[in-house]
Amino acid sequence: MGIAQTTILPPRAARPIIVRESLARLTEAVGNARVTTVCAPAGSGKTTAMLYWADEFRKAGRPVLWLAARAGISDMRSFLLALEAAGVAAGLGWKGAGAGVRQDDWLAAFAGSGDARPVLVIDDAQTLSQDILDFLTQLIASARDSLTTIIASRGTSQIPIARMRALGFLVEVGYADLCWSAKEATELVHRTVGHPLDAGDLQHILVDTEGWVAGIVLASDLYKREKEKDARAVVRPTGLRHEFAEFFHEEIFNHQVTDVRNFLVDTSILEELTPSACAAVTGSDEARAMLDRVFAAGLFLNATDRERSRYSYYKMFRDMVLGRLMDRAPARAAELHRRASRHFADTDQPLDALEHAKLSRDQAFLAEQLDRLAVGLTYSGYLYRVDELGSELPWKLMSNRPMLLLALAWRRIRTLAFSSAEKLIEAARLCLESGVEDGSYDSHDADRLGNMIRHRRIMLEAGRDNMAAVEQAAEALLADLGDDDAYLSCTLLAQLMAARRELYHFHDMLKLEAETRKALGRPGSQFASIALKASVAPTLMAQGKTEFARQFLDESLELAQSIQGEGSGLAALPALPLAELLYECGDLEKAGMLVERYLPAVRQWGFVDQLASGYLVRARLAAARGELQSALSGLQEAHLVAIECGLDRLRAFVVAEQVRILVKNGQLEEAEAAFAAGDPRIDGEPVPSFNPTRRNESIAVAWLRLEMQRHRLSRARKVAMRWLEFVKHSGATRSAVTFELLLAEIAVLKGNRSEARRAVRTAVEMAEPAGWTRVFIDEGEVIASLMTEAYANGPTLETPADRFAATLVSAMRGGPAIETEEDDEDYGLSSRLAAREIDILVMVSGGLRNREIGDRLGLTEGTVKWYMQQIYDKLGVRRRPQAVIRARQLGLLP
Repeated sequence: MGIAQTTILPPRAARPIIVRESLARLTEAVGNARVTTVCAPAGSGKTTAMLYWADEFRKAGRPVLWLAARAGISDMRSFLLALEAAGVAAGLGWKGAGAGVRQDDWLAAFAGSGDARPVLVIDDAQTLSQDILDFLTQLIASARDSLTTIIASRGTSQIPIARMRALGFLVEVGYADLCWSAKEATELVHRTVGHPLDAGDLQHILVDTEGWVAGIVLASDLYKREKEKDARAVVRPTGLRHEFAEFFHEEIFNHQVTDVRNFLVDTSILEELTPSACAAVTGSDEARAMLDRVFAAGLFLNATDRERSRYSYYKMFRDMVLGRLMDRAPARAAELHRRASRHFADTDQPLDALEHAKLSRDQAFLAEQLDRLAVGLTYSGYLYRVDELGSELPWKLMSNRPMLLLALAWRRIRTLAFSSAEKLIEAARLCLESGVEDGSYDSHDADRLGNMIRHRRIMLEAGRDNMAAVEQAAEALLADLGDDDAYLSCTLLAQLMAARRELYHFHDMLKLEAETRKALGRPGSQFASIALKASVAPTLMAQGKTEFARQFLDESLELAQSIQGEGSGLAALPALPLAELLYECGDLEKAGMLVERYLPAVRQWGFVDQLASGYLVRARLAAARGELQSALSGLQEAHLVAIECGLDRLRAFVVAEQVRILVKNGQLEEAEAAFAAGDPRIDGEPVPSFNPTRRNESIAVAWLRLEMQRHRLSRARKVAMRWLEFVKHSGATRSAVTFELLLAEIAVLKGNRSEARRAVRTAVEMAEPAGWTRVFIDEGEVIASLMTEAYANGPTLETPADRFAATLVSAMRGGPAIETEEDDEDYGLSSRLAAREIDILVMVSGGLRNREIGDRLGLTEGTVKWYMQQIYDKLGVRRRPQAVIRARQLGLLP
């Protein structure tokens, strides 16, 4: 009996073969190897790759024997007949050998083929019987270097290859090697369709097919047909399209036995397959063996780690199987998702557990899982996910699940939805009351739930900025919690620290240390001292005790780095306040290094003081380099973080800094917009109230800068004086320096430079012990000119304040504080003129008065006067004609 000619003839390529560089580079290695295995799922391009190599070997004069196992090889006899026919076709003169020749003679024939070195190509080896595979194994071993064998199969190698791999005689080509790159796939798509595609359509094809060549061809043909029918058609290839579904069913699914089919269907709900997850979903203890079986069979299952403990299905194949499951057996799909959710909840994978609970479409089950997982998700930073899913549930399903209610309340507090949060907290309280009455809660559970409810009430007051209530209630709850709940203790302590600092209660440091140690709940004093010193240092800095603060922060940073290393979230606690201290004292290089290294890690802990230090210092450094957009972009990022996390203090700090930078750069409208975007919530003048806070102070500073621009000077002076009196009395020295400098600027605008110089001298005397320099430099030209007037002329006194002032004047007038790679194009200016200042100068040169300039530019007369003062200071003049002459000398005016 003969054989079908298709068994020994290479198949005809339906399209011209695209030469792929990755395969071309393998040609030499394949030719020199004894064995090359090509293992990949159906449609991956195995045959095409072997066709390319076979053609290259024929060109080199090597005989190529092609055997297509699926075309007609059913047993050993048909295999040997096919081998004879392939040899004859390749010119080896084997006619008449066939099945009558003993297997040993075949082995001898190949081993003695000499310099011919035939190439034996076997396609679809997964269909060969075991005796044929055994013969091939012996043939390869006997022929050694006289034969090159290329074997393609859909699953793992069908013959033993470990020894060949160890000896270096093996080339392994897998699915990853056969995947088409984006460049290659693009060329194939364009050739198949016949013209270049729209970028969006092309991207859909590339993403959905994931380099799978059969999918690329099917998708391209589908696109071409659909577009020919309707040019406006939206074509998106998925595993649910019948063209793809039929391929998977005919080539894969229909050839599997029942237990494999069931396994494929059941596990299709999993994005990542592990033995434990598969066992939970299928209810079978044989999941590990079945995974190995499916992977070995090449059923579109990819190993995602080297140990083959984690797998994933090819996307389009999974889409097909899962789509049919959901369409034909939704109840089965729901139960599978519930099993998966319980498994992931038990194995501490709460996000996956929630996702499967959602996909089960069983709202009661979802509510149950949310209640079970809410605390862990909240503590690990995924409160937003609980909110996303819980908010869609009907009230009757969540009203008796207290942990879910409290998680949603926490989220509402962070988003400032106070009324909703209050309702949720009250519902949780009713759950506790009911549970105690019916015995559902023992004393321990009741106490735990009760403490969580108290925690939410305190956080609600913190959100409402009722810091007096927070300070009292947080202290009491911290005492009751002890070391039982680190998360609650830390969040309470953070609010307590914020309350005391916000209320200017700069006292009782030893008690703060004790509370910090208790909340951290760590054995020993060393670790607790990191957070303690990082928390106390900002308070010392605000009081002007820079030396002590620096000592605390240095010690804390050194210890944190020794425990968790440089760049860690723990080390960010002291590192970022240290960066702020260094910036304030003029060491910008070290401050920048700390911010660059530790700001990315700060949200591992998420304290507001560290966030504020990092973001504000980064913005100020950028502004000092003249990188306005970078500074504003960084502040906008910080603003979004503040909103996301409900950090009102951070938000106020950011807005104040945005206003300062924008005003100093002449962008009044943008400054006003930034102020309004910060939701300042002020009514009238922002004077210090009965219980003023640092948030109020930041808002007042921003408000003052805008009032000065509007030329409402009496009003601004009154508010600044009220704040100055308060912060001086409280001992907030750093704040007092700021208000003195603001009062100096107000005095300049009122024409009282003598008063302005007195305010600057007072600020210098307060800043000198702390070494603060940047607060003067960052205020800009007005303060620089006042410093020059106050200290640069006349005899220099040998007092610490005068020496400090001399250093400041030198820094302000002697050159830029941060080195830049750009040359100063406006040589001769103390700093560059803003575009608005140039516009005003042009109009001044034309003889317009302040009111006329204001009418043309949409500014008040007072604002124009402010700009003129800035121009005078930058040009070093005091009168309008002098400003015009100086600007022309510098080439700023024609």
